[in-house]
Amino acid sequence: MVKNRKKGQTFLEFVVLFIVIIAALIAMRAYIQRGVQGKWKETIDSMGKQYDPQGEFHVTQNMESNTLTVMQVDTTNTAGYTTSRVDITNSDETRRETIEID
Repeated sequence: MVKNRKKGQTFLEFVVLFIVIIAALIAMRAYIQRGVQGKWKETIDSMGKQYDPQGEFHVTQNMESNTLTVMQVDTTNTAGYTTSRVDITNSDETRRETIEID
């Protein structure tokens, strides 16, 4: 009789453990789904642009850059010359890609 009760207790422990694991997976479902979707997106993005023989692929890319360099030489120092330099660079890059399918 004690042996049957131990078997029943062991079976009940496994059922409770199984329910806890299933509940944890259900609670993490949203995180697992986001991870899988992110991996799919990463894989698709790594393939690059797909060729379509019926469409026209257009790329427009503009880049503008401005650089300002200011150099100062100080000759009033008795130990020699002192120079300083400041470089300021602004750049703007835009890229537009379109595929036209007739």
